[in-house]
Amino acid sequence: MVDLQLFTPVLRVSEPEEGEPQTIHPNKEQLSRRHAIIPDNPNDQNQESSSQGCCSSDNVIIVPHVQISPNESHLFNRAISSGGGLLADLQRATIASQAFYAEASEPQKNRSPWILKRLYEWSGRAKRREIIKHVQAALETSKDHEIEDDELEKLLPVSYEEMFTGDDTIQIPATKIKYLQAVWELFHTELVFLYRQLFVLRDVYKEPLKRCQVEGCLLLVEPDLLFGNLEQLCRISRSFCQSFLSLLAIVDKENWDCTQLVVDLFERFSKGPSTISAYQAYCINYKATMEYLGSIRQKEERFTEFERICLADERCFRLQLEDLLIAPLQRITRLPILLREIYKYTADEENKLRVEKVIETMTESLRSIDDSVQWLHNFERLQQLQTQVIWPNINELEPKSYIPDFLRVALSRQFCENLLAHPRRKLIHEGPLELVENGRTTDVYAFLFNDMFVLSKAKKCASKLKVKGVPIGKSEHFVVQRQPVPLDSCVFCDADSNDHSTPMSLKFAFVIIHLTRYYQVVGIYTLQATDKADKELWIEKFQESIENYESIQLKDMLKCTPLFSSLSLRRCSSSRLMSSKPEHSHPPNLPTQKETEM
Repeated sequence: MVDLQLFTPVLRVSEPEEGEPQTIHPNKEQLSRRHAIIPDNPNDQNQESSSQGCCSSDNVIIVPHVQISPNESHLFNRAISSGGGLLADLQRATIASQAFYAEASEPQKNRSPWILKRLYEWSGRAKRREIIKHVQAALETSKDHEIEDDELEKLLPVSYEEMFTGDDTIQIPATKIKYLQAVWELFHTELVFLYRQLFVLRDVYKEPLKRCQVEGCLLLVEPDLLFGNLEQLCRISRSFCQSFLSLLAIVDKENWDCTQLVVDLFERFSKGPSTISAYQAYCINYKATMEYLGSIRQKEERFTEFERICLADERCFRLQLEDLLIAPLQRITRLPILLREIYKYTADEENKLRVEKVIETMTESLRSIDDSVQWLHNFERLQQLQTQVIWPNINELEPKSYIPDFLRVALSRQFCENLLAHPRRKLIHEGPLELVENGRTTDVYAFLFNDMFVLSKAKKCASKLKVKGVPIGKSEHFVVQRQPVPLDSCVFCDADSNDHSTPMSLKFAFVIIHLTRYYQVVGIYTLQATDKADKELWIEKFQESIENYESIQLKDMLKCTPLFSSLSLRRCSSSRLMSSKPEHSHPPNLPTQKETEM
């Protein structure tokens, strides 16, 4: 930081003529280069200039005490060397430098040109118009007349009276009206399900989507992931309706008994594993389908435009895509309800038994579908837990133990890291608890499986998922705190205590005692639930899990014993002997029932 003094030459001013501006021209002898005097002390400079007297004070311009940068020096030199008034040029140079640095200090704003923004809007509108054109063209030609049966569609407005009588000459007894209405409801609801839901999914959503993809639109959407085995369900439902119509001819119009129709219909429906497995596959994939639909709506903006156009079609009846995708689940669960209505209005006891067997068969099929769906959801949760559960190594669990050098690498990780995701393992219950240790409580998170009990501590870590290099939120992990407790080696106790003599009273507490195979106590865990209902739920789940585990273990143990194998062999041999004998004959050396009574 220095003070700069410039000694300027005396300028000769010529008198301007009338109408001409005043111009300042220096003398020739004044155009020689002079050195600027930059003293170390500004006070000495003032004294030296006054003592020399080579220049008058009017010809000296003192620049204020400022920091001189290369840009400012260039501006000042430009102002000095230009023609005109020196003071006015310096003022203009100062103003120009201030404006220059003021603009440089302002943050730069990244503003896209308006033309790019307008072009982006035009391209978006053009893409929307293109999708609208393709979807509307696909909706007009979406019906596949080779598969559809127009005769079935004509039966949608037909009532139960027209269905069974066919003309007005036959009168239906009053006692059979509700019974025939229940049978007709079974057929009519299936027909509505086929034409108002399955065919709408196929003709209004799936087929137009494929046609748009042929034209190069919505290529990121996978129809098979979104609609699953829709074509197979359409064939099954259409076959059900056609079978009902073919069996309608065997109905006795004197007694109006439709039991044989119902039995034969569901025998055809349940014959072979294809029908139930088709609904089972759709139900299993339903959760993944809804997750995929949500992701597509976020990633593909044009898919929402596609949905809007399809929703405006008159065949949708304002039903959204979610309402149509859940329809197969609702239909398969409604069949036992419709069968119970038929059973309710069946008069003959023998016919009731036959209808009841059909209901049991359908209920068993639904139970298998439900078990498959639950197993899938449970296995997905186990796979998620396997990535979230952290198993501490032996150094953290036993810091005093000595590990040889050749085992350090092998024991740096636990061998049970991939233990949880097993097809036969099931997560029964999970939730937060409080572990009582040394007179104080610690928050823990417990997992109850069908074979063990695990205590862990929740820990939030940075998520591995990143968008543009930035982690998305935080993921929750669970650090195992204690050794897993096998359900066949533990004792479960209720531990509520209101004794004020103890330093700590237990509320909603229970105790788990860990035993070895030699009945040695190696661990005891006193846990507190949040409230009474939570404690009762834990106790119920524990008792249920222990009983199921013991029964499974007992069966496995009996299968391995020679007694069980010999008994099974004896049963097999005796059954073969009994089947080889006539029905009325008795085995030798065995008394008959009459002889034993005598």
